[in-house]
Formats: sequence, structure tokens, C-alpha cells
Amino acid sequence: MVKKHGKKLKRPSNTEISFHKSGNRETARYVSSTTVCEEALQQTRWIGLYWSASGQVQRENVATSLPGLNPSEFPLHAFDLEIDGQDLRNCWESTGSKERNGERPGTREALVELRHLIRPVTVRIITRLDGTPFLARHLEIINTGKAPAALSRVSPWSGLLWTWGTSTHHWGEMPQETESPFSLGFFDGLSWGSEGNFRWEDLPAGSRRIEGSNGQSGFGNPFVIVRNRVTGETAIISLAWSGNWYAEFWNDPYRDLSNRPSRGINLTFRMGPEGAAPLRVIEPGETVITPETHLGILHCGEDEMVASWHNHLRVSVIPPRPKGKELYSIAGRVVEEPGKWILKEIEIAAEMGTQAFMVDAGWYGDEFSGWWDCAGDWRVGNWLPGGLAACRELCHKRGMLFGLWMEPERMGPKSKLLKEHPEWLLRTDNGREVAQMLDLANPEAAAFLKNEVVRVIREHKLDFFKIDYNIRINEGGQHNRQGFIENEAWRHYETLYGTFDQVRREMPEVALECCASGGGRNDLGMMSRFHYACESDLSMFPRSIRAINGLTLFLPPESLCYYHNHISHAHQKTDLDTHLRVTLFAQPIFVGFGAQDADRSTPYFEKTKRYIKLAKEFTAPILASKPVVYHHTPDIGLYAPADWCVLEYAAQDRSRGYAGVFKLTNGRSEYRLCPRGVDVSATYKVTLDNHNLFMRLSGQDLLLHGIPVELDAAFTSELVMYERE
Repeated sequence: MVKKHGKKLKRPSNTEISFHKSGNRETARYVSSTTVCEEALQQTRWIGLYWSASGQVQRENVATSLPGLNPSEFPLHAFDLEIDGQDLRNCWESTGSKERNGERPGTREALVELRHLIRPVTVRIITRLDGTPFLARHLEIINTGKAPAALSRVSPWSGLLWTWGTSTHHWGEMPQETESPFSLGFFDGLSWGSEGNFRWEDLPAGSRRIEGSNGQSGFGNPFVIVRNRVTGETAIISLAWSGNWYAEFWNDPYRDLSNRPSRGINLTFRMGPEGAAPLRVIEPGETVITPETHLGILHCGEDEMVASWHNHLRVSVIPPRPKGKELYSIAGRVVEEPGKWILKEIEIAAEMGTQAFMVDAGWYGDEFSGWWDCAGDWRVGNWLPGGLAACRELCHKRGMLFGLWMEPERMGPKSKLLKEHPEWLLRTDNGREVAQMLDLANPEAAAFLKNEVVRVIREHKLDFFKIDYNIRINEGGQHNRQGFIENEAWRHYETLYGTFDQVRREMPEVALECCASGGGRNDLGMMSRFHYACESDLSMFPRSIRAINGLTLFLPPESLCYYHNHISHAHQKTDLDTHLRVTLFAQPIFVGFGAQDADRSTPYFEKTKRYIKLAKEFTAPILASKPVVYHHTPDIGLYAPADWCVLEYAAQDRSRGYAGVFKLTNGRSEYRLCPRGVDVSATYKVTLDNHNLFMRLSGQDLLLHGIPVELDAAFTSELVMYERE
């Protein structure tokens, strides 16, 4: 039996947790803002009863008859679990429930404990509420037996999203027979550089499965939006997991002779880590914690939906930035050659007005070579005169923060690490090498990674730190563990997550950037431990702004960083203003400023300085204040035909904001921008940046009539800024 919680509960507003009987069923009810979810133990299955997006709790006599579906016909179970080859969707009994404070301030958790009647397994269902319309859930799986247990499949949250019965609603409210009642939005990208390609499709009758299978969560992401065309509701679901994953939906396919849904309209789902089973071997007495699933159902427009989701991530997922590091412009360079040239880069960055400098890859090892060759030997190379200390001291002397790159999971082919510890290399098939990376299921390799990350950050007194991951492992490595061929990924991320949990506990003043060949691991598992993440390596116009436009459906813009000039020919893809304007829509990282001996009084340098200054004085304070994002062109992805990409960020109090109007096609045309982040009762000073034009307009005029923006060539833009007077 679960004991009562000893500490006084701190209850965030807009939340309620209730444990009660619904008929003869043990029931849990979770209310957070306008979201209501009820679940119950019925016929030995923990199932979902209903969701509400209006905040209304169903009457007792109504709830006892819900969900009105047979759990042996419909996959209603609210988590999915397979151990030792047995599907454990049923045969559970309740052993107690309680409410407790969440680890994140301002959150609370519900704990439901179930014991399996056949297998020696106990499951604790932990559901976190934070006052937003979104809930987060993970499972604690306990092996109570005397033998190891093989965890083959798990979905921390699954089951019913919507049911629309034929007996309770009019046929006229149903969609046409030729139209799916549901549509699915997701990031359709597995390859490098495809971040942000968000697209929509109809959910077909029967099953639809999407997945990430290249060994990491990106370059797509375990994040989906599901629209219910019958009710107008929207569900957002995201898995906090950095390895392979899947999401699966079951759209009830049964139809009568008229091709109408004979059992109504029903949609269920499951989402979880994917890989060659077993995913994890659980020792006797051991408790394994699953990734979290984040889920909420809303009935609102797209702008409000995105704002609610961003608020959830800010409240209980993405850690707040360290004080004084809320947002800053960065210059960063890979160590491309020996000598003092990188000190010159720091001087140039200070002259240009950036607020931080990062020494990127190539600072380590016994010999100067490609940046990947000696990865793993995390000692400063002798080709950096004065070492990293000289770089740090110069940064601080020039009033800039100092940061450093590291790819801690890699073992370079020329590294001492690989020569001394070949047994730490990730392998499968009884010895075949998977990739030149550490096998973090090996306790010694795991301890090495954790110690080196902590040592590097401490020893070099870093203000900020960047992790990278440039490896594709696909199905990954395996271990013979207790007679099971265990997949390495689960233990890998237990180590990696634990390492950065320790970093944040012990060094909370250090800002952390997540990078993985760009945005290869921008999932909520990483984002719950890092402050910001890379948008993409393939950061050239128009892909750059289209990617940011798509990614901000998922992540708040202040948690994204954009590598400006990362691609050497990026400056040729658009005009200079447009090229620089993209830097205003995420935290900018300038990958150098061109030749060191160039005349820095030329228009290129003067205009670059202007945009860095503009960011510091106007756009960065808006970004740092957790802006509301308005997607004027939300569905264009990376590749869909589109004339415009228009993105607006506004302060929460509607005092100021800015919008980028980016033209993607040729021909003279006009876009009428109607800013949405304005107060209709206020007057604003509006700036059109192309010609430095100013006007005073009411918020009402801006919202209802807008501003005509004329651009007559592809890959050009206008920046519109507004500030309340």
C-alpha cells in the first residue's frame, strides 16, 4: 500500500487531483487548467474514461457509464507494457494512490500503484500537473521477482483520445464519408538538415505509424498534433526521449454498408521508445523509470494552442536560464588551424558587439587533425598558445561570456581513449563495431563520460557549454545481459540524462546548449536538461527561416539557437538584410565574420554590427521575456509551395513585438501584415525597416487593416517592429 506523503502539499492553481470510486471502479481524475482526464481500473485494466478540453468534470452518473466501449475490442489501456514477451495490458489490481509535490517548483503529481496478478511486476503511474492544459506522465516499473525481467515494449501513455458515438450525436455532425475525421501533423524528417519540416496528413482508417529510426530522436521529433475535425479539438503529444521512437494511431475502421462508421468515431494512440527488444533488463528489486509523455487536448485556435504548449514547456520542462544569461549573441569558431588566430577572432567578435564567444570543435588532443579524430582526449592541444585559459581571459577582459564545445559520447579514431579502451566501443552482433562512440551500458565508460563532462566545465570555468552528437547508430548496440541481448540505448540515456542532471545541480550558473549535427536531438528528454538547442546545421535561407517557423510550433523561440554563416555560401542565397534578419528569430551564433584582415568599415560589417545592436536593444529583450509566437504561415514546412514565410513574436503584455515578412517566390506582390500581438486600445510606433519608415497606428488599425508590405523579388524581406507609445 502506498503511504501518505509526509510533506505539506503545495498545490498550483488551476489543478485538482482526485482519487475516488466510479461505480465499483478505482478512479483517478486529473484537472489542469481546461484539461480533464479520468482513468479507472476496469476488468483488471487501467483504462482512459474520457478527456475534456473545456474543464468540465463529467457528472457522476455519466462517468460511471464511460467510456462506453469494450476494452477487449478497443485498445483503451492507458499505458502499454510488455515484459518477458507477455503483454501486460490486463490482470492488474490497485495497491494504492496518493498525491505529492512535483520535483519542479509549482507542480504536483498523482501516483497510482498497480500490482500485476500474474507477473512479479509493480507499476507506478506518475502524472504531473502544472496548471497548464498539459499533463506529463512516466512509469516506474519495479521487478518484484527473483529473476531478471526483460522490458520489451512500453508506452508510458496510451489509449483513448476521442470517442464520438453514433447513438449520442447526430449524423449531420459527422464528417463526409470521404473525409477522415482526424488529421495528423508531425515533423517529417529523418535526414540531416530536415529539421522543421512540419506537415499534415489525413489519418486513414485503421493504423498509422510514424517513427524515428536513425538512432536518435531527430531530425524529426517525437512530437505530434492531432486535429479532430468533428469537434474542432486538438491534441498535442510529445515523448521526452532521445533515441529511436514510434507513435501509432488507431482510427476505428469499422463501417456499415453505407460506409459510415458503424461504432462511431474512435481514435486511440500509443507512443514510446523503439528498438530491438529487450529495451531494458530489470534486475530483481530494481526500479526502471520510463521517459515522460506530455499530452493535452485543447479547443482553441492555433495561436492559443501554441502559446499554451510553450507555456507548459516553460513551466515544467525547459529549465530557466541562469541569471544574467537570459539571452545573448554568440560568435563561435571551430579551431581550424594552430596559432593565435582564434584570439584574433575573439577580438573581432568583441568589436562587432557580440556578447559571448565559443571555442568550437578542435581544441583537444595530442595532434592537430580533423576535429573528430582525437575526440575523447579532452585535454587542451598545444597548438592553442595560452590554451583555453587565454581565450577565457580575453573574453572576460572584453566583457564577453566564454563557452566551449564537446562531443562527449564520441571516441575518435586517433584518440588515446580508443587505443587504451577498445572495450568501451559500442558494438553489436557479438563484437561488430556500431559506431565510434562510447558504450554507456558499460559502467566504466559511463563513469568516464560523466567525470569528463563535469571536469571540463569546472576546469575551464565555463559560462556556457555546448554538447554535440554527430553519430548515427540506427538500431544501436547490444549487450548479453543475464541471458538477454539487451539494447544499449536505454542505459545510454540513463547515463547522459544523469550527467546533465548533475551538471545543473552542481553548476546552475552554466548555460547549456544541445546540438546533434544541428537539431538531431531536440526532444523533451534533452530539452528538460538544456536551456536551448540548435535549429539546424543546414542554416541557409530560405530553409533557415522556414525551419524556425516550423520548429516554433514545438519549441519556444528563446530555446532555439541559429548558426549564422555556418554554411560558407549562405551569404549568396539572399540579400544581406534578409540574411541577417533571420538572426533576430532565435539566439544567434555567428560562425565568424569573414576574413580577419577585411576592412571592417565596409557596409557588410557596418550592417552586421547594426543587426547585432538591434537584437541587443529591441528583439533579444522580447525573446528573453518568453514571447507569444504568431504563425502567419504555419503549414509551409520546408518544401511545400509557398509565396511567403511570415513569423511574429510579441511581448506577453502586448507592449511591443516584431514580424519578419520573407518573400519566397519571384514577381511583384503585396503581403498585408496584420500584427496579432497588439492591444487594440493602444497606439503604436511602427517601423518598416527597409526604408527606415515610421508611422503611428492604433492597435485596432494594425489588427483589422494591417500594413501592406511590397516585395518584388524572391528571397527578400521586410522587418516590421512595433512599440506601444
